[in-house]
Amino acid sequence: MKKFLHVSLIALVLAFSCAAAMAAVFPTTPTVYVGYGAGGGTDTAVRPVVAAMAEILGEPINCVNMPGANSAVACDYVLKQEHNGTSMFATGTGGFSSYPIYAYSTSSWQDWISFHPYSGPAVIFANKDSGVTNVDELFKFLAAGNKFGVGAYGNGPHTQFEAICAAKGVSAPQYSLFGSCADAAVGCIAGDVMVGAGSLSSVIDYINGGMITPIFVTCADPFEFKDIGVTAPSVTTLIAGTEGIPNLNETWPIMIPRDTPAEIVEALTKAFNEAIKTEAVKKFAAEKGFNIIGLTGEEADKFLSYSISGYSWTLFNAGLGEGNPADFGIPNLKEYDWEKVKLTCPAYKK
Repeated sequence: MKKFLHVSLIALVLAFSCAAAMAAVFPTTPTVYVGYGAGGGTDTAVRPVVAAMAEILGEPINCVNMPGANSAVACDYVLKQEHNGTSMFATGTGGFSSYPIYAYSTSSWQDWISFHPYSGPAVIFANKDSGVTNVDELFKFLAAGNKFGVGAYGNGPHTQFEAICAAKGVSAPQYSLFGSCADAAVGCIAGDVMVGAGSLSSVIDYINGGMITPIFVTCADPFEFKDIGVTAPSVTTLIAGTEGIPNLNETWPIMIPRDTPAEIVEALTKAFNEAIKTEAVKKFAAEKGFNIIGLTGEEADKFLSYSISGYSWTLFNAGLGEGNPADFGIPNLKEYDWEKVKLTCPAYKK
């Protein structure tokens, strides 16, 4: 028993010392500026991770919603602040990847060090009274001129649905924009639109509550909604040519300017890696249909740059926005080569 208590005491001292060391280099009360509104997919995804990181760092971290231009308002705001760890940025990779097409911001992955806790698919859903229960009925319904609800142009679900329409060889539908994925689901429940798409994490509670009907998901595997005993099929089994759609599944990274002092980045990385292992974050991920991936460093850079290629070219090919990815040196996915792409970032030229 004495040996056990001695070992436990050492463990507690080491844990306290580690937290104290991280808190010593981390700035007082930093703020994460979330690029979308309260209650949306990005907001709900980020907050549990930030809360866990704050506890590990021993320092409160504020979360402030700063929506606008697919998160570009928050992005550019943080870049203008002092790069000392006091200001961070949170977004969804779908929205962030749309900047070149819509000219929302000139910022790209090279400006940031990013931390991606988990990835998640989109789900296409329908109002219970729409008469739409499968993919054939969905596209027949849209071909009749009915509108399709999404949170915003260029977000993950919108871009993925554009890619799905392209694979099926049909024109994209007319869209109704609701501001967030959760609001798109609420609009569908209210009958403002009868079909739509949103990030699974944002709308899973509405589906499990029996308020909207899932049609299919954009991950590689079917997804079981255990509360209602319904399994939504993967789009890859329904529509030929959609095998690459799961690669466009979003992540919701917390980001910090790349030239932030190394000791701040190190402290943040340690806190992030510990945060995604906490029971609170693992429980949240399971409830929301997330896959914990924990991307940091070069893996995170590669993922984000690949996402930018996929999303920007999908939007451009759909005729949305005026920006041409080629003008920004963004390769399409057929030409994508990370060993070449990473050299566009000065950090990899050293």
